[in-house]
Amino acid sequence: MVKMTTKKGREGGYSLLELSIAMLIIAILVAVVILMVTGFFSKARETGLQADLDSVQSALNTYMIDSLSAPTADGELPLPGEYALIDFDASFTQGGKTLAFYPDYIETLPKHHDEGVWRIDSRGVVLVDMDPEEY
Repeated sequence: MVKMTTKKGREGGYSLLELSIAMLIIAILVAVVILMVTGFFSKARETGLQADLDSVQSALNTYMIDSLSAPTADGELPLPGEYALIDFDASFTQGGKTLAFYPDYIETLPKHHDEGVWRIDSRGVVLVDMDPEEY
């Protein structure tokens, strides 16, 4: 007859390492929930949107000075009270070299650049037609 042996002193339960890992996971989840409730991520999206707006506006201003046209489908600013989509693929030729709005004037495309939300008004001001919470 074979007798089964077990380790002495070892009873069922969780080790200190297992409990520590579980507590760490719970702490991370609580931290994420607190950040979401306090609006931390909301402010980060707003800051990101503002940074992209500033970047596109600066690139647009430089592009318009160099090309004497706007980065729109027809190369013109819209009429007062109207808006035109920014064409991130707009380009012009200068000194035998073709320069494009992206990547020559704006190094990184902003979020949602291909969704028709980036617009320009008659004064050359860049606007984004979306809720900052969704950015």
